Amino acid sequence: MSAFEESRAYKIVAEDAAGGTLSHAYLLVCPDARNLRTFLKELAKLVIGADARAARLIGAEMYSDCRVFPAPEAKATVADVKELLDDCYIRPVEGERKVFVLDNMQDMLAPAQNKLLKVLEEPPANVHFLLGTTNEFPVLPTVRSRAKKLELFSFPESAVEAHIRALYPARKDAREIAALSGGVLGRAEELAEGGSLAEEGEAAAQLLATLSPAGVPAAVRSCADRAQAGRMLALMRLCLRDALMCRLGKEELISGGAENARRIAARYSAAALVRAQDAAARAEKELKFNANLAMCLEALFIAILEGR
Repeated sequence: MSAFEESRAYKIVAEDAAGGTLSHAYLLVCPDARNLRTFLKELAKLVIGADARAARLIGAEMYSDCRVFPAPEAKATVADVKELLDDCYIRPVEGERKVFVLDNMQDMLAPAQNKLLKVLEEPPANVHFLLGTTNEFPVLPTVRSRAKKLELFSFPESAVEAHIRALYPARKDAREIAALSGGVLGRAEELAEGGSLAEEGEAAAQLLATLSPAGVPAAVRSCADRAQAGRMLALMRLCLRDALMCRLGKEELISGGAENARRIAARYSAAALVRAQDAAARAEKELKFNANLAMCLEALFIAILEGR
């Protein structure tokens, strides 16, 4: 069973399908842009009641009674919604239901959403809509109000670790990747497809062990872009977590860098390590909302030093 099949979002739709109480529309809110489309198609299989053949065709976006919009890497337009509206009044070909999947609703402009709203207000019989968004707020309130909301923000670390071990058997650091992923499968996959975490983890540990007021500008410059900064912040959190475990006399280290954990623990109190973890988590969140990279990192490093 996949991690998604264990999620509450999946189980809600499964229960609705089994009980004959399917909503005409669901809105899946999930920050995992990489896998959102796949998750929506898994829900479509439940709504359709797909057998093995239908499930395979839905996954390949070739099933006649399940349309997926927009094209991969594209944004849904008014023309896409018009095509959907024309199609939704045509009877199903293979079964009793038709499903329309709309991926990346956060990128759909208001005119297209307003056009979609018309059919959500008065949906044809046996037609269901699966809407997906990484952020619910760009979705118009009128659209949100006409769909049953499903939330999937993260998976347990154990599920992420199992997912990475199955998908990337050559990686020996699945546990570390899961810890860094924040429970987001797509983020874990990106980490697994990247380089060695050991080298980057060593750099993050070295920064924490040697950080000084005079060294803040150089520490800021060490992160060339937002992607690198995001990985570094995640690794810093892991180093700080392990240092705290070391401080508390526990041996539950994730990073595998016991010596680095001891070096950092010797420099910061337990309270300071907790504050530093919180500051790093805030910086990660701010970067996701397009905060200025240099200012965000500078504020973080100063906060870590002042919290000692």
